[in-house]
Amino acid sequence: MKITQIILFAALGMITHQSPAQQETPERDAKLARRELVRGDTGKWNDDAKLQHAPPLQRKPQNLSLDNWADQLLASPVKTTSDDDNCLIFRTRQLDDNDRVWVETIEQQGNEFTIVMKEAIWQGYYWKTFTGYEVLAVNLGKLPMGEYRVKWIIKPFVFKQFDGTGKPTGNWPKEEQPAAGDPKELSLGFLVDS
Repeated sequence: MKITQIILFAALGMITHQSPAQQETPERDAKLARRELVRGDTGKWNDDAKLQHAPPLQRKPQNLSLDNWADQLLASPVKTTSDDDNCLIFRTRQLDDNDRVWVETIEQQGNEFTIVMKEAIWQGYYWKTFTGYEVLAVNLGKLPMGEYRVKWIIKPFVFKQFDGTGKPTGNWPKEEQPAAGDPKELSLGFLVDS
């Protein structure tokens, strides 16, 4: 079993906001470079988590958000070769701004990838809040020709405190606990061609 090195990218656009919590706590975010948060007050909403295969992130137009690029990619099948990086774009369900998500592990066994993400839902008091969904781009790197399978597992957690200053801005959950309910799993397959 090999832990695959990942890079997470996010594009900042008019409908996005980069969460300070993801920038200031490298121990929780060690596997992530960046992410995109699409705010609900922009009119965009995501009731269900989504996972899709994507071409190398270098192909994303610079002036286009990661979320809008993912929408464009749904219009036609993604084709990659063994010379290309293979990426995954994951969009969470709609969350509140105090909720946090992070990739815990990425493992590869042969042509199968398993990605485990924690979704920690805030159980404390809200002074004011907004909703949105996170968009994560995971770079699996160059892969040999073949068919690949991906399982993205979302483990539910709850928490009542933030670390650091104890305030939501710039901080991760402190002492998160497993939530009731089973983990959710999204899966997909993709082909790396010659």
